[in-house]
Amino acid sequence: MGGAAPLLPSWRAAAAAWVALCLVPVVLSLAVLWLPLLCCAVAVFRFRRVRMMRSSAATGGRRRCGGGGGGRWPEKGEGEDSGGDRGMLLQKYLEDQMELVGEFAADPPPVES
Repeated sequence: MGGAAPLLPSWRAAAAAWVALCLVPVVLSLAVLWLPLLCCAVAVFRFRRVRMMRSSAATGGRRRCGGGGGGRWPEKGEGEDSGGDRGMLLQKYLEDQMELVGEFAADPPPVES
């Protein structure tokens, strides 16, 4: 009782297929034209990110700190962040780390079987 499907598609479907077929070369050529520009943009973005990370590492990450210090860092011997204080803090940090390593070596964690 169901009618048989027509062998030829309707004129709208045929028109849509022809439009899609005609747009394939246009879309393909646009993709080929834009691909090098996209690659250059990605390369520039990565280069800038690596350069920013290197400069941040060279300054000790100070560029990314959010404090409002007015953009001026204290000179040596100025304020609480002088070179002598840094040396003492580093020495204390290293001593604490060595204590932790010594405690770990003397009392290893139990191994569960």
